[in-house]
Amino acid sequence: MEKDLKPEESLKIINDMISSAKINLKEHNFHILFWGYTIALISLTHFITDYFMLLSKPEIVWFLVIPGIFISAIYGYRTGRRKKTFSHINRINSLTWIAFIISYIIIIIFGKEVNYNISELIFVLVGMATFISGTVLKFRPLMFGAIVFWIGSIICFIIPHIYVTLVGFFIVILGFLVPGYMLKNYSKKNA
Repeated sequence: MEKDLKPEESLKIINDMISSAKINLKEHNFHILFWGYTIALISLTHFITDYFMLLSKPEIVWFLVIPGIFISAIYGYRTGRRKKTFSHINRINSLTWIAFIISYIIIIIFGKEVNYNISELIFVLVGMATFISGTVLKFRPLMFGAIVFWIGSIICFIIPHIYVTLVGFFIVILGFLVPGYMLKNYSKKNA
């Protein structure tokens, strides 16, 4: 037998779901900081090896993303197994990033068609996924991070390609690491 909820009860349930999603994000900001550091360091390494001609194929440093994918997947699997509930908000957030990963893989596979000048496209996708996450979770610093990725992608389309990875370094710091640490500080204050 279903119970009819009063509007106040329905609103409380919705607010509890949103709060639950925020708590889960606070507990699992590992991904934001992990990928922020990983991509920032790879971007800077790519720039240095390309600019100073230290490697004949500086883009090879991006293979370091592969172990990162495994680390991130294992961490996500382990923390996901510990969760007793999975709200619609968390499901939307997870599906957003799954859609990003599928799009990312397609871009990587067909990157040869655009001479592997794909950073700008990936920044646009990261901006979209980050914006959706920030909106759904009502965490404004992630929305700010998304705007950084979008503005950064526009800058990368305009500047000489050799500087894209250097700009990418700063985009990731402002778009992922700053919101990630704001999230970490927020969780410490509200623990």
